[in-house]
Amino acid sequence: MGLIQIDGAQGEGGGQIVRTALALAAVTGQGFELSRIRAGRPRSGLRPQHLAAVRAAALICAARVGGAFDGSPDLRFEPGPVASGEFHFEIGTAGAATLVLQTVLGPLATAGGASRLEVVGGTHVPASPSFHYLANHWASVVGRLGLLPRLSLTRAGFYPPGGGEVRAEVGAWRPASLFLEERGGLVSVQGTSGAGRLKGDVARRQRDAAQAWLWERRRLETTWEVLDLEAASPGSFLLLEAVFENGRAGFGLLGERGLGAELLGERGARRLLKFLDGEGAVDAQLADQLAVPLALARGGGRVSTGEVTSHLETVVSVLCRFGIPARTWGRRGGPGGLEVERC
Repeated sequence: MGLIQIDGAQGEGGGQIVRTALALAAVTGQGFELSRIRAGRPRSGLRPQHLAAVRAAALICAARVGGAFDGSPDLRFEPGPVASGEFHFEIGTAGAATLVLQTVLGPLATAGGASRLEVVGGTHVPASPSFHYLANHWASVVGRLGLLPRLSLTRAGFYPPGGGEVRAEVGAWRPASLFLEERGGLVSVQGTSGAGRLKGDVARRQRDAAQAWLWERRRLETTWEVLDLEAASPGSFLLLEAVFENGRAGFGLLGERGLGAELLGERGARRLLKFLDGEGAVDAQLADQLAVPLALARGGGRVSTGEVTSHLETVVSVLCRFGIPARTWGRRGGPGGLEVERC
């Protein structure tokens, strides 16, 4: 069987192409050659966070790999069978530990046995799902597909130094289909606010600001978990989740130097209220993160979202390269959704 050819500059042209191809290759047994990796980015080619995903995927399926070095514009990946086991991965930077987990958890669950993983890296870093988004929000929805990871945070690692540690366990996958086209009525609004190695009661101030904004603007009651985290580096985060009868939406934000805790809380509340006023059963970030689990489950499904992103379109294009019938509907930037056929 020839290697699937993938243009790494297509669509959003980022690391999501790499991670999607790795997960699909591991499960389908189809190798690929990826060229022009991140060609449109200021620093093109593979970066340490992408190499961590490559090494992790290669380890779980004994793959033959070419081009796995920092800055490489091309990658060749020829997988063997996925095998469950115990694994330890170190990213070596503040690269997102959550993205490494999303790359390998689904494939490991198809191996039929139990696996345990430890990943050291960034747990709350920009442009990626935080640990709490993954554990509270993503895991809740992929659980409906029969993928049931158990995630725990040993130590938070905020950007830029990282140094956090996440542990995960996953057993055999009993796949199911997933249809999330209508969100249904709002059941609850849940918040998680956390901080580590910061003075000034930052986590509670973030919570108070978000809680007050949601009550004053919409009379929404919220339930909260406030966390004082053991952390390798200072930082804070906020996660707001809207739980509906059928759908679910989550919005994560990270503290920034010079950004007050009150302003972060207000921003989170604004994002949640914007979603409530729009359409779709899930948030835009979750929609593209459900594409690979839907493909691996093989039971098919449809998911609606308030925003069709270039990330979602790019992931779907990679699914199609692996022969998985998938499509988006709606226009980019507007409401629409994702469909993956049963196969």
